[in-house]
Amino acid sequence: MFNNLLYAVKRRILDEVIDTFNKHPAYSEKVKIHHKFPYKERVQYGVVLKNTSASLMRMSPDNFLGDLVTHVRMAKVANYPGYSIEWVREDTNNLTEYELEEDVSSQLSPTQRQFQVAKFPIMAGDNNTQYADNFAQVEITVNGARVFAEFVDGKSGVVLLNRAPPSGAVVKISYYYQTMSPPGYYFVDFIADNQFEVGAYYTVDNEVVIEDTDGTETNAFLNNNPIVNGTEDLFLQSTNGGLPIELIVGTDYTINDATGEITFLVPLTKSFQLLANYTYGTGSAWGPFTFEHYQDVHTAIPGVVLSIGRRAKQGDKQVVIVSKFREVNARVFGGHWTMSMNLQVIAKDSIQMEEMTDHLISDFWGTKKNQLEFEGITLNSIEPTGEVEETYVELTGDLYYECSVDISVQTEWQKFVPYRFDIKRVIPSLYFYPRTGDYRIIGDGTDSTAVDGDLVPDTRFVVKYPLTGFERVT
Repeated sequence: MFNNLLYAVKRRILDEVIDTFNKHPAYSEKVKIHHKFPYKERVQYGVVLKNTSASLMRMSPDNFLGDLVTHVRMAKVANYPGYSIEWVREDTNNLTEYELEEDVSSQLSPTQRQFQVAKFPIMAGDNNTQYADNFAQVEITVNGARVFAEFVDGKSGVVLLNRAPPSGAVVKISYYYQTMSPPGYYFVDFIADNQFEVGAYYTVDNEVVIEDTDGTETNAFLNNNPIVNGTEDLFLQSTNGGLPIELIVGTDYTINDATGEITFLVPLTKSFQLLANYTYGTGSAWGPFTFEHYQDVHTAIPGVVLSIGRRAKQGDKQVVIVSKFREVNARVFGGHWTMSMNLQVIAKDSIQMEEMTDHLISDFWGTKKNQLEFEGITLNSIEPTGEVEETYVELTGDLYYECSVDISVQTEWQKFVPYRFDIKRVIPSLYFYPRTGDYRIIGDGTDSTAVDGDLVPDTRFVVKYPLTGFERVT
C-alpha cells in the first residue's frame, strides 16, 4: 500500500520549502528549515513547520476503487512476518526498450524473406508487454525505404517480409523488446535491517516440447533446468483442437529434475503437440542491496519497484510474483486526505520576514504546484494568516517577527489486497453439468428427480475470489 499522510507529506513539503530558499541568493546561506522548533537555540531566520492535521475523504462507502491489472504481486512466506516490503508495482520505465535500426543484412540470401532479430521477444509497443503480432508494431527499411512485414512472431523475434530484398540490400528493423524480469517467484531475504538479497525460481507456461508427435518418441528435454521437483505439468494438445490430455508422472513418464530429461513409459498419441508447464532454477541469490526507510528500490528486480517502509527487519522474507502478461492481481482500496499545515516564517527584521513570506507563497503557487500535483499532492491553498512581534532577548529588547502561513493540500492513499490464486488452465471435462434429458419430466412440465440416482444436482461451477489477506508461499 502507499499512504500520503502525515509523515510522507510533511517531509515532501519541507523538501520543497528547503529548495525554495536554497535557490534564493539572499537566503540560501542563512535561512534554516525545521520540523518543530529546535531545542538548543532560537531560530533567527528560518521556517518552522509547527502543526499538521488531516481529515478523510471517502471515494466510496467501502473505499473500493477497482481491480489492479499488473505483472507483479506480493506474497508472504510461511512462518515469516512479511512486513518489510510495503507494496510492489511495475517499473514502467524498465519493461521495454527500443532497438533502433538493427541491421539484419547479414541474413540476406536470394530468397530470404524471414529475418531474426537479436533481442526478443518483440513487444507490441512501449510499455506494452503483449507479444508483437502485426506489421504496425515493427518498422522495417530496405535501403532506407520503408517496407511492411507480412507476419511478425513477437515471441520468437521473427519478421517475415512480403518479398525477398534484392542482393546487397541494407535491411534494418526497429522494434520494442522486453527488458523486465522473466516470470517467476522472487524471494526477497532481508539479511540486515537495511540490506536484502534476491533469489528466484522461474516459471514456464505452455513450452512446446514436441511440435508434432509421431508415437515413437522415447524421451524429450525441457528447455531449462534444474526443474523444481513436482512442478512439471505435461499435457498433449491435439493439433486439430479439442481437450488436452494430461500425462501422469510415474505412469506415463519419468523426469530427471537435474537435466530436464523426460522419459516416456508409454507411447505418445500420434499427431499431438506436447506442452509443459514447470518451475526451474536453484534460487541462488544476488545482491546485497542497501536501502533506507521509505525508499523505492528499482534495481533489485528489473521491471519491479519494491517500496520499503519503516518495518524492514533482519530475518524477514517475502515473495514477489512476476507473471508473463498483465492479469488481475489485487483489489484496490483508496481515498483522499485533506491536510492542513501551519508554517512559521521567522526573521529578526520585519521587512525580511515579509520578503521571505512572499517568496515562499509565490514560489509554491507558481512553481511547486504543478510538480506536487504530478506526485498526487494537490495544493488547494497557501495563505498568510497573521503576523506577530515577539521579544528575542529580554535584556536588550531585541525583537523577532513571525508570519503564519497555512497550506492546504489534498493527498491520496491506496491499499492493494492480492488475490490468492494462480489458475494455469481449466479443463471443462472435469465438471459435469446435468442435462434436461437426464431428468424425468413430471405432469406440469418441470424437471423432477434424476433418472439415475447417482447424478449430481444441477450446480454450476463458481470461482470464489478471496476478499482479504495475502497468499503464502511454502
